[in-house]
Amino acid sequence: MKVGFEVKAPAVLSLGEKREDRDKGFVEVFEDFLKDVNNDQLEARAVEKELASGKVENLQQAIYTIEKADISLRLLVEIRNKAVESYQEIMRMQV
Repeated sequence: MKVGFEVKAPAVLSLGEKREDRDKGFVEVFEDFLKDVNNDQLEARAVEKELASGKVENLQQAIYTIEKADISLRLLVEIRNKAVESYQEIMRMQV
């Protein structure tokens, strides 16, 4: 007995990847990441001001926002460090 329909596997996206991200190049993805890190930093700064003035209603959410900004900035710094290390390694290569 045959089944009258075909089952197709859905397109697999990696963690955090959107469908339109597949067509982007490295530069566009990196620019988007920089914008996200900047937005995280701005949100954290606003939350810190609210904390200082005592206007925070949800302390847990405030801490989450600040930590998210911190982690994203650390990741950006590590990416920069790896890029610099890679560049230095390439410059040391014998041609």
